[in-house]
Amino acid sequence: MSSASVATEPASRSVGDSFAIGVLVMLVVSVLQRCVGLIRGLGFCHFLSDVELGQWALANSFFTIAVPIAVLGLPGSFGKFVEYFRRRGQLGIYVGRVGAVSAVGLCAVCLVIFMYPGSFSWFIFGEEKALSLVAACVLTLACVTLFSFVSELVTGLRQVRAVSAMQFTQSLGFAVLGLVGLALYRSWFVLLPCFAIASLIGLVPGLLAISQHHGDEFSRPKASRLLAASELWQRILPFAAMLWGINLLSNLFEVSDRYMLLHLISGGETVGQAAVGQYHCGRILPNLLTSVAMTLGSIMLPYLSADWEAQQHHKVTARLRQVLQSASIAFLGLSIAAMVVSPWLFAIAFGARYDAAAAILPISLLQASWVGLFLIAQSYLLCAERGRTLVVLLFVGLLLNFALNWWLILQYGLSGAVVATTLAGMVSLLLLFWQMGKLGCNLPRGTLVLCMSLAVVPAGPIVASVAFAILVVLAGRTEWLLSANDRAEIDAMLIPKLNRFGVAIDSVWPR
Repeated sequence: MSSASVATEPASRSVGDSFAIGVLVMLVVSVLQRCVGLIRGLGFCHFLSDVELGQWALANSFFTIAVPIAVLGLPGSFGKFVEYFRRRGQLGIYVGRVGAVSAVGLCAVCLVIFMYPGSFSWFIFGEEKALSLVAACVLTLACVTLFSFVSELVTGLRQVRAVSAMQFTQSLGFAVLGLVGLALYRSWFVLLPCFAIASLIGLVPGLLAISQHHGDEFSRPKASRLLAASELWQRILPFAAMLWGINLLSNLFEVSDRYMLLHLISGGETVGQAAVGQYHCGRILPNLLTSVAMTLGSIMLPYLSADWEAQQHHKVTARLRQVLQSASIAFLGLSIAAMVVSPWLFAIAFGARYDAAAAILPISLLQASWVGLFLIAQSYLLCAERGRTLVVLLFVGLLLNFALNWWLILQYGLSGAVVATTLAGMVSLLLLFWQMGKLGCNLPRGTLVLCMSLAVVPAGPIVASVAFAILVVLAGRTEWLLSANDRAEIDAMLIPKLNRFGVAIDSVWPR
């Protein structure tokens, strides 16, 4: 029997959150989560030297790379295929098989690390570490991978509030446990078990949401026939393999400069770890922008995929345009705010221990903003199932990033690494926009101008503030950047919420 003849269930009435509610909930919770993350990051900088902070940053970068490698990218298919298999009553079979293969992949990665602990610790930390630290890294990797698996599943089920609760719980738990642990032991090593425990605690909201809203879909099969293993893998493997490549290349792009700093900068592993620590400190504020964009992109994908499957491609383009425009303006405003508070932050809160981090902050804000826009815009290629195109773009960007970092780190050290990654990010974003246009997503001139206007950030807060004011006036009073419909839709989303908080305005745009 062909898959086309399988009986399907009607669309869920209220199983998932709507797009508007989902995005709004994500934004509200993300603000709270980023505040917690900011406090946590500042606390880590307060308690740790730049060398110790660099070692934690290198360990955390390892988790970023290893999680998608361990699970072979399979949980990433949940956002695309959960609804497909749910409607056919095959959700439990699909998730169970993906979970089994992911577990095998995780065990294989952990086994390789235990077989070669010396090589692992040299590559990650630039020096050989005790076996106990390697074991702690492996256990933490397992916990973080489990959290990521459940988070991807809940996202695919469009339980946005549950996903937000998971992420907030993990972030808050890690902040509390990590800061208390550092206050007691003053060693970055304690952050590993704290991160693992926080990830396990963060599972609770997601597991509750699955049990309450989808338990029957997992507990008893509703399919008119069993799902053959070959049919399942033929359906999801092309997308999963593509997503695995995307995640691997994206994560390598994100963390490769840290490892190149560690191994290329002159002075030995201690100097390299200190440089990574300065880099990590300088990225605390910029990472808020990237993490919000990453969360927004993962939340958007199931909704955009639903529009795409319904042949409503114009809705996908419209939603992406609105989000890119809003994100560009927001990133510019937040970058200005970060540059205004940074002198106090680095001079007073850190006791001038992170002067190099303060120096790279403006260009780091620009780099994070462009990476964030890329993470949002790539959703179009994912919906169009043009993963190979996206992989090629990321590979080109990664090669450029490697080449520029190799050259500029040897010449300029830490600042060279930041500039290299920023230039590679700009080229990657422009290449992505070019490919989107070829596939029918024709972004208007105003959207492109808003995205590129972020280049004023390294000029400092005064120049950036003037540019921000000009952009807001142009967006609110002309058709050059935003259309009247764009402004009306943004007002319709924001004004009711602002009125609830006592902000009595009828438009966010200048008249």
